[in-house]
Amino acid sequence: MRSSRLVPAVTALVLAACTSGPPTEATSARPTGSPDVLPSAPVLMATTDGGDAAIDGASGALLAGGPGTVASPVGDTMYRASVAEGHTVVTTLDPRSGLTMGSVHVRGELELAIASVSGTALALVQPAPGAPSGSLPGLPVPRAWTPVVVADPTGGTSAARFRLEGNFEPEAFSIDDDRLFLIQYLPAEAPAVYRVTSLDLDTGEVRPVTGRFKTPPERMPGVRLGQVYDPVTSQMYTLYSNQPGAYAQGYEHAGGGSHEWPEETFVHVLNLRKGWAYCAGVPKDMWGGTASEQAIAPSPDGRWLYIVDARHGLIAVMDTRSLEVVRTGRVHLGTATNARTSVTLSPDGATLFVASGTEPGTVSAISTRGLTLTDRWPSPVPISGLGMSLDGSGLYAAGGGRIVFVDIETGEPRSTVPTPVLEPIVDVDPLPDAGLAGTGLAG
Repeated sequence: MRSSRLVPAVTALVLAACTSGPPTEATSARPTGSPDVLPSAPVLMATTDGGDAAIDGASGALLAGGPGTVASPVGDTMYRASVAEGHTVVTTLDPRSGLTMGSVHVRGELELAIASVSGTALALVQPAPGAPSGSLPGLPVPRAWTPVVVADPTGGTSAARFRLEGNFEPEAFSIDDDRLFLIQYLPAEAPAVYRVTSLDLDTGEVRPVTGRFKTPPERMPGVRLGQVYDPVTSQMYTLYSNQPGAYAQGYEHAGGGSHEWPEETFVHVLNLRKGWAYCAGVPKDMWGGTASEQAIAPSPDGRWLYIVDARHGLIAVMDTRSLEVVRTGRVHLGTATNARTSVTLSPDGATLFVASGTEPGTVSAISTRGLTLTDRWPSPVPISGLGMSLDGSGLYAAGGGRIVFVDIETGEPRSTVPTPVLEPIVDVDPLPDAGLAGTGLAG
C-alpha cells in the first residue's frame, strides 16, 4: 500500500536444516512445582517487549520463553533462537509443558523475527551492523542489504536464504506460507518512510502490496504503537502514529507533490489470506497519542476492532469489513500517566475492559453496545498487561512482578502469584484447553 513500485534484487540460496531426536526437556524452561499440579493449572501466554513467555498460572513459574523467544500468532507453539559457533539453533517449545519438541540448525548468526500461523515457517534476519541485540520491531536501523532466512522448524524442508537489496523487516507470513510480508524502510540507509511489500518464497521476487481495492501502494512515515493478530479474520492490525515535522519532509505522497506529513494516527490492516493492505483512519482526537496511551483489541467474533485512547477517554469502534469507524464514545479512564493502557474483551464481546490511569490505576468495564461505563474498581497492581479468563469470570492483571486474577463480579483479587518475568508484560492470556478447572486461578 506504499508508493511507487520497487523490486529489490534478490539472491536465493539453500541452507541445510536438521531436527533433533525425540522431544527432550528444556533445561532452561523447567516447570516448578509438583508434576500433578501442571495438568490442571492455567498456562498464560505473556507478551513482553523483549520476547514471549509461557507462565504457569498457579505458581507464576516460567515454563518456556523469555528474551528473544517468539510465539506463533495463535500462541500454541514457541520458538527460541541461540547462536553458537557461526550457526543459529532454533528450538521449538511446547508452551504448556516447557518441553523441547525439536530443533533446526541454520548457518549464520541470526535473530528470530516471526513465526507463521501454521507454525511451519520462521523468518530470521541477520542483525544490521551496529544494531543493538534484540532491537524493537518498528525502530529501523540503517542497512543497504537485508539477509533473510526462512526455515521450517520441523526440518521437513531445507531453509532458504534471501539477500534483499534494501532495508526490510519481516512482518507476517501469508496464511498459506507462500509469501512473507515485509516492511520496507526508505531510504534504506536513512529510514524515514515505509511501505508494505511481499517476498514470493518460490521465486524470490519482492513486490509491493496493493490496497484492498487494488489501489496503488503508497509510503508514509509511522511509529508502531501496538499490534494484534485476529485469527477469525486472518488480519493483522497495527496502530501507527505519524512522526511530525521534519521526519517525512521531502517525500512524495501517492497523490504526488512534496508533502509535509501531519501528525496522524491510523490502523494499518494486513490481510494474510488475501494479501492486501489498507490504512484505516481513526478519529482526529486520537491523533498524536503514544504507545502507553492507546491500545487496540478485536472482538471475539472478529467483527469489530476497538481502539482506545486513555488520555482522551475516547473509544472508537471500527467495522472490520468496511474498515471504517462506525461508533465512538467517551469514558473517563483515569489520569494519563506513563503506565501502559491495556484492553481485553469478555468472551461474548459484550464488555470491554480497560486498565489505565494513575498508578496503580483503575480497571473500567465498558458496555460495547452503548460504549458506556458499567463498573470500575482500583487495580490491584500497576497494570502493564490485561487478559481475560477463558470462561469470562475474571481478568488476569500483570504488573509489578505479579499476576493477579480479579473477579469481574466484585472487582476483588482472588489469587496472586509472583512471576520471574521482569519485563513489563503487555499482554497475558490463558492458552485454550490448558485445563483450568480445580486451580486457584480458574475462572
